[in-house]
Amino acid sequence: MKTTFREITIDEFQKFTASCPAKNYMQSAPMYERYQTIGRESYLVGLFCDDELMVAGLVSVIYERYKKKIFTFSRGPLMNFSDNVKFFYDFLSQCYDFLRKKQGIILQISPTLFKNQAPTDFNAQLKKIGFKYLGEYEQVKWTYAINFSKNPELPLVKPPKQRSPILSPELSPELEQKLLRSFRRDHRYTIRYATDRYHLKIRELAPKEYDILYRLVNESGKVHGFVPRDVQFFRELKAAFKDDAAAIVVETPEGEPIAAAFYLLYGDEIIYLSSGFTREHKKLGAPHLIQWMMIKNAYANGYRQYNFWGTNPDPENGVHQFKQGFHGELQEFVGTFAAPLTPLGKLYLMKLKSKEQRDL
Repeated sequence: MKTTFREITIDEFQKFTASCPAKNYMQSAPMYERYQTIGRESYLVGLFCDDELMVAGLVSVIYERYKKKIFTFSRGPLMNFSDNVKFFYDFLSQCYDFLRKKQGIILQISPTLFKNQAPTDFNAQLKKIGFKYLGEYEQVKWTYAINFSKNPELPLVKPPKQRSPILSPELSPELEQKLLRSFRRDHRYTIRYATDRYHLKIRELAPKEYDILYRLVNESGKVHGFVPRDVQFFRELKAAFKDDAAAIVVETPEGEPIAAAFYLLYGDEIIYLSSGFTREHKKLGAPHLIQWMMIKNAYANGYRQYNFWGTNPDPENGVHQFKQGFHGELQEFVGTFAAPLTPLGKLYLMKLKSKEQRDL
């Protein structure tokens, strides 16, 4: 059984990701093209067994100083983890020499692998080849998602030949009501009030209007303690993912923007990536209305799941409570790991602690 590690073409990467259960937007051809456009150093690499591509990933530079670089596989590398996981460890080992030649000193990985589906010795095997566990470090470890197949009240919808417009999902009134009833009661009432009582309007933003999105996300960031991406980040994603990216805004009858969110439609899921709203209009339910529209869109177009993305599973966390009201499920990934590629990288990693240890 001969294995070969090499750079791969974007066509090889696209073909691999199309059939990989672990596919995600961070490890995608559009993201690679975005990196090329903005000048972020990145490579597509893969491990072949004979002529079959077994492991592949998009690796990029996230930090560089004095020509010393930290590389990362954001939400990768990718493989079908039901196959022989030994290929995964071999792939990483062979990455070392490749990245050292690119002046890499550290390699970070954050595989799209749920903790409850990982091999029992996964962390131990990574430790053997030099990786240190960092927990939730730069990539979210916990996500929250609605998997439509797990609701016995909802019949599965086959993906249509042509996806319905993002704000006009083709769903029968009966199915729409079944989907709405799957939410917590207070969420259902809030969604109805947003349209029937407050007459809120919802529309898609053009990229030239993304300043509206950024302003609202920034306002929420001040409240919840996070630093939002700049407006160019959202425009870059829209340019890369084209019709598979959308910014949605909710406005009052007078046309005042009061909530907005950014989405990616990739693979078999719709991902709720970022959002914000005005605190003084909180009672109007604009964030609920956005979620309802996009959950409805995901179900009507046959997506496997609606992904709320990162969350903090603390029961006292308000954002997590909001997401729980849509009755999805908490998902825990294996987390982030890092390996030194040089003695300098080893010294740097010795100073880092996992999030769990930092919290203690």
